[in-house]
Amino acid sequence: AASFFSPIVRSSDALSPPTPSMAVTALGVCPLPPKRRRGCPWLLGFVVIALTHPLEGVDTGTDAVALSLSGALGSGSAPNASVFPRISGHIVPPMFTEVAGPKNTNKFWANWVVGEGARKPIYPMPFALQWRPHGDCQAGELTVSQGEPEYDYADGGSRIQRYSTPFVSEFALSTVEQLARGEHVVVAEGLFGIHVEVRGVERGGLTPRVMYPIFSGMAYVSCRYEGGLTPRLSSGPRSLSWIRKVHDGIWTFRNSAGKQFRVYALTMDHEFVDSSFDFDSSGVLNRPLDGWLRVALLDQPGDGAVLDAHARAILVDLDVQVLTRGVVNYDFVTASAPGVSLLHFAYAHHLKMMVGSGQELATLSPVRSPTKGNMRGVVGDSWRLAVDMSEAMSLGFLPAGELAPDRRTLLAEEALKTLEWFREDGNWRSTMLRKSYYFSGKGFQKVASVCLLVEEFFGLESNHTRECANILAKGFKCLYDRKHAGDCANAPDGSFYDEQWGGLPSMEGFFDRGCYGRTDFGNACYNDHHYHFGYFVVSAAILVKLTPSSATDVAFTSYINALIRDTANPSPTDPFFPRFRSFDWFDLHSWSRGVVPSVDGKDQESTSEELNLLYGIYLWGGVMHDPALKELGATMMSLCAATIREYFLMEDGNPHHPEKFVKNRVTGIFFQNRVDYTTWFGNRPEFIHSIQMLPLTPALSMTRKRNFCKQEWDDIVSKLPLDPRDHWTSILLTGSMGMVHPDEAFDRLLQMPGTGIDQGLTRAYALYWVAAQASQRGAAAGLGALPTEAPVMATRTTTTMTAMVAPTPTTTTAMTITTTTTTNTSSSSSRFSFRGAS
Repeated sequence: AASFFSPIVRSSDALSPPTPSMAVTALGVCPLPPKRRRGCPWLLGFVVIALTHPLEGVDTGTDAVALSLSGALGSGSAPNASVFPRISGHIVPPMFTEVAGPKNTNKFWANWVVGEGARKPIYPMPFALQWRPHGDCQAGELTVSQGEPEYDYADGGSRIQRYSTPFVSEFALSTVEQLARGEHVVVAEGLFGIHVEVRGVERGGLTPRVMYPIFSGMAYVSCRYEGGLTPRLSSGPRSLSWIRKVHDGIWTFRNSAGKQFRVYALTMDHEFVDSSFDFDSSGVLNRPLDGWLRVALLDQPGDGAVLDAHARAILVDLDVQVLTRGVVNYDFVTASAPGVSLLHFAYAHHLKMMVGSGQELATLSPVRSPTKGNMRGVVGDSWRLAVDMSEAMSLGFLPAGELAPDRRTLLAEEALKTLEWFREDGNWRSTMLRKSYYFSGKGFQKVASVCLLVEEFFGLESNHTRECANILAKGFKCLYDRKHAGDCANAPDGSFYDEQWGGLPSMEGFFDRGCYGRTDFGNACYNDHHYHFGYFVVSAAILVKLTPSSATDVAFTSYINALIRDTANPSPTDPFFPRFRSFDWFDLHSWSRGVVPSVDGKDQESTSEELNLLYGIYLWGGVMHDPALKELGATMMSLCAATIREYFLMEDGNPHHPEKFVKNRVTGIFFQNRVDYTTWFGNRPEFIHSIQMLPLTPALSMTRKRNFCKQEWDDIVSKLPLDPRDHWTSILLTGSMGMVHPDEAFDRLLQMPGTGIDQGLTRAYALYWVAAQASQRGAAAGLGALPTEAPVMATRTTTTMTAMVAPTPTTTTAMTITTTTTTNTSSSSSRFSFRGAS
């Protein structure tokens, strides 16, 4: 199978994709000719790590191979220009970047590639970084923050409403010499990070420069000086208390807040500089350096030896390789001295998924991230993660469970009545065509779910099923072929193909400030694409299930493929879309904020709507007979679900958030630097909890486990009014009460008027959902137990793992903890419009 690997995107001519057989290569010079060396800003050869060692310690098999996804979804073809007219002139255009072709919009560095975000911080974790002017250069100093959170309390101090970490510059990297007027320049980007340059004034045909490789999880803040620049390390607004030389090329700095940092100066060959280099008391190196300066947090005295041991391995690229059977490789590319391994920070959920012997836990003090708890140092030039996909691969189109005969009869009647209502007076149009992509998408999946029920009760060949599928097909035609679709009043205006960013922004809001959130939640600025388009992808898969001939309709399938390429393009060779716009392969969940900058970084509000897109990719791969795409969807679903359970849906004892915030049970809006128990459209608890439950699909069971649902119901949802006239009540009765007391939820839903149901839901499907939950509980009770958590890893035998505790830092060697066989180890932009229920 072709290797699923794409190196960091260069700023000039692209290099040919590597083959899996290529070995790790580190060259002293760029392999490109001089005129093209802008494409190799770090003077390192083209590097690929293709791991082939057998998987150890986990029952994922030794034959896991890379998914073949290079040509997935028609990735070599341009989006249909008659459906997606090509355009430039985005109201928030890319700036301060030399990256050619499609550009990432929803990654942590997006603030730095738009005009209004240049002065805002970014969050590569565990550090926050922000530019500070020095002379005429607006990016003359890179300031670094790594602090403690501040809390806002509610309910008389018994509960935390929100918390965030203020940006305080602990130190700054800069130069003594004046750099050129202007801003920073992003010269390369990948899935996990960027290379940024700040340039000096040209002298004698040479341009001095400082290059910063910035990646999620980096243990050191690093920069490379070239062209005769003199490094300066300052600490404003704090002051430097003292500087002590530890060894040639190694110093300890302490600032006025008492924080200590290890500082390293390296040659271009990644060796420590000799004794002729030293810092003065103001943090200025005594001579120019053509080489690297690196800074790391020194939390405990014993951390110094660990940091020293790995300081000569510099991360310059990082990519992901998705294999079969739930296996994921992180492939680190380093510029390093011989025999020195990389030190990199991992989140708690990384550690729970790590398998094999390619990585080891370092005896380094934990470092706190702003919103995801402690990060731990891991040593190794590759990581291997494994997630159990069995639950994801078992999902069907409807929730599992055999309904009782009386309920089956009742629900068949209810489904048929709903179909008749759609047919009357063109009600299907008012349901599916609602101007915005978001609300239209909810309507599409609403109709599609009823079609599934009709098929379930009356059969695939039934006229009722065919009629419902025909309604769905008519709706889709209004999206991709309006000219021949008939009455498409109130359909979304459509999307452009944006030649600047490489994506499908909505026409509505593209040219005005509606892009910032007031128009369709900022779809035109790449906000919420995975929410919006996920509804259409799931609905399209349902249509192909009901009418298999739809799979041969090129106009239809190309439209759906384009939506997936826009949000989750897996191909490293697609010249029209960035890879995985929304999904963060380090954090293992998506970010919904696009190019509208934010002081708190990226954010995500609705975990269930993210899951809906990934579920849709899984279903689409299945109905289109694309096993690699189906398995990719299942892998991403499984990783995402584990992450949501770890950080977003909080049970008692959650170690990553303060205890008084865990009481909220859900996080609300989850920024990189702030967690806020609210929504973009209001702070009613009904809103905050319901947005984590919609839409109701079988995939929801992967995140909303019984233990969590019971705690959420007992502590919060059961105490809400649950007025049957409130549309949000239908969501809470299904997604919360239905998971804990399904029979009671069924009876209460029966009493709700049809007009009281959420706009993305029907009473027929809501009743089917809770009836299925009741049958699952009954079956589980008959077997003796009901599972409360999906396994993250299954059937583990002796493997390298760790507990999330801080070891006593007394050694410089990596520490491994051996566990024996266990089974089913569990894992413990502004938007202003109203979103969710009608």
